[in-house]
Amino acid sequence: MRALRGAEIALIPQEPMAAFSPVHTVGQQIIETIMLHASRHPDGRAISRHDARAMTIELFRDVGISMPDQRIDAYSWQLSGGLRQRAMIAMALSCRPRLLIADEPTTAIDVTTQAQILALLRELQRKYDTAIIFITHDLGVIAQMAHYVAVMYLGSVMEEGPVDDIFHAPKHPYTKALLRSIPSLYGEARTALPVIAGALPHPFNRPAGCPFHPRCDEAMPERCAHAVPRLQPVGPRQQASCFLYHDLAEPG
Repeated sequence: MRALRGAEIALIPQEPMAAFSPVHTVGQQIIETIMLHASRHPDGRAISRHDARAMTIELFRDVGISMPDQRIDAYSWQLSGGLRQRAMIAMALSCRPRLLIADEPTTAIDVTTQAQILALLRELQRKYDTAIIFITHDLGVIAQMAHYVAVMYLGSVMEEGPVDDIFHAPKHPYTKALLRSIPSLYGEARTALPVIAGALPHPFNRPAGCPFHPRCDEAMPERCAHAVPRLQPVGPRQQASCFLYHDLAEPG
């Protein structure tokens, strides 16, 4: 797994300030990653520190960090939030992973920088042919970034399908409620947005049956409170975990 993490699979964490070591420069940490995984490569080709530094500077250029030959020797706390996020993206891409997991990568940055980071990720995806799993609660980001969507609640997949199908023809009550809560430019002024009733249960105190049924407007108490619906096709390209569409329950 240590050979896979960072090389085949890379992570952009939610908070780069906590992910970078504050006592090492960002360049040192990326150089270390490149050298570590180069030594584990099947062809056994080692990379010198000088070459790894040159590769890191080039990565900084790729992710839009200005003055990369200077910023490579900066500590994370000397960089702005946007630059730290770009440096973390450079670190994640340093070994050309096949899969990039982006965990809320735009949460801690302003809206303008967020748009730049999303555009950067799309550009790098095309350049390096990397698949991206984008974890986010921002439906606008999902519409902009995703091709295929899995809507999750309490760790379970409620619905999945192509992004256009999810947004234009949602099936699961949870997906419908999420989409209703998006503010609209054409909505009536000074009216309250629709909200999902209740609160998210504690993960260690999960409700019996369908995890969403205590907050669901379309729940069937005699069924939803006692069994967990199985994820099943509900259209040509969509699947949903809901007894409104089928009667199949998870075993046990």
